[in-house]
Amino acid sequence: LALPVLVLALALLVTGGGVAAAGYYLGWFGGGRGPAEVVPGTAVSYLQVDLDPSLVQKASAWQFLRDLPQVKEAVASGRPDPKAIAWKLLAVPGTPLEDVDYARDVQPWLGDRFAVAAVPRQAGGAGGLFAVQVRDEAKAAAALRDWAGRTGQAWDVTIRDGYALLTEPADTRAFLGQVDAGPLSSNATFTADLATLGDPGVAAGWIDLAAAARLAEDAPAGPVQGRAVVSLGFTADTMTFGGRLIGLGDTGLTGAADLGALPASTWAGLGFADGGSAVEKLFPTMEAYLRDWLTGAGLDEADLAALLGRSFSVGLSSSDTAAEGGMPEVGLRIETDDVARARAALEKLVGPPEGGLPVTSRVEGDVLFAATSAPYLGELASPPATLGTDPAFVKALPDHARASFSLFVNPVPVLRLTGWSGGENAEFVGALRGIGAEYVAEGPGSGSWAFRVVRD
Repeated sequence: LALPVLVLALALLVTGGGVAAAGYYLGWFGGGRGPAEVVPGTAVSYLQVDLDPSLVQKASAWQFLRDLPQVKEAVASGRPDPKAIAWKLLAVPGTPLEDVDYARDVQPWLGDRFAVAAVPRQAGGAGGLFAVQVRDEAKAAAALRDWAGRTGQAWDVTIRDGYALLTEPADTRAFLGQVDAGPLSSNATFTADLATLGDPGVAAGWIDLAAAARLAEDAPAGPVQGRAVVSLGFTADTMTFGGRLIGLGDTGLTGAADLGALPASTWAGLGFADGGSAVEKLFPTMEAYLRDWLTGAGLDEADLAALLGRSFSVGLSSSDTAAEGGMPEVGLRIETDDVARARAALEKLVGPPEGGLPVTSRVEGDVLFAATSAPYLGELASPPATLGTDPAFVKALPDHARASFSLFVNPVPVLRLTGWSGGENAEFVGALRGIGAEYVAEGPGSGSWAFRVVRD
């Protein structure tokens, strides 16, 4: 689990900690045009990168990533240049740009902002538009046209308002005309959706899901509604990638399943709310996939609904056995309207005591507890301390008490259990203390979500 986090952190390093679709409107940029001013207002999705973001976010990003070798090298060389770091990772041997020297051929003309957008075509479908901020228009145009030729695909390069716009030749005239008719910066829906993020941090993006679905060749059979915005931000010890869903219709994600109620010894947990209600809503469309499994287990739809209940949480314990490299202990905490049925369904799933999984259970009121050991079962039912008292957990899942879906992993036991040291990135990986994801419903089809990484 730590490896994907490391890959994500390196990706953030490549961008220098910077995508800011809303920055221009919120006064982030000191002057000049933002990329949204040279992108057509008809765009259905947009992502912007700023390689020189706000001072606070830039400092926080470097601080969060400070243990990575690439960051150490950049800092030791003097003033760190995110674009130089990115170029080292892009122009590697074997790529079309391997013979391009950054200091000589790129640095003199390359600006700090980049954007990519999907724009509808009149004939159907969508085309891509890339916007690159430039400091020297003549040098930029010459370099980009040379690079475009190396890709083996035709691209037009148009200089406009301090940006080089890359489009496929068949799209160029139409897309430029759409910019003249009104750029994305004048799209009221776009700007209003971004405003719901508040401070966009160092990253933001936007997509009109309904419009994008209409353009897709393999468009879904049912109607697609709503839009989504995302942002990326740092503090010195936390990276947060999250956003909001707006007007999607009924997602079925409601209620709360608080992972914070699990014992503090739990090093990984997953929880979701209203699983029982979801079964009732979705079973007609999922019956073909579930019927054989349910029949084989001796269960029916009502059994499954009772087992998932109003709140379902599963945890893995950092027991002594796990610390020694053995299998971790597993525990369940289920709040349900039919606890007797849920317990009977669980017993059918795990099998008889003499030949099934070593699971023991306990019922208290409308809560079913089950675990692979009696000690962990006791902790689940009466925890001496809960995850909700762990500072790393709270930073990773600050809205855990309201979350309809949540996930938490403490990387320390994971690394110990897998024996992975982190290699050349061991110092950074060893500083990680929590990884969390959560979704908080804010009404039918709307809500906020976040993925966070917490370090020392």
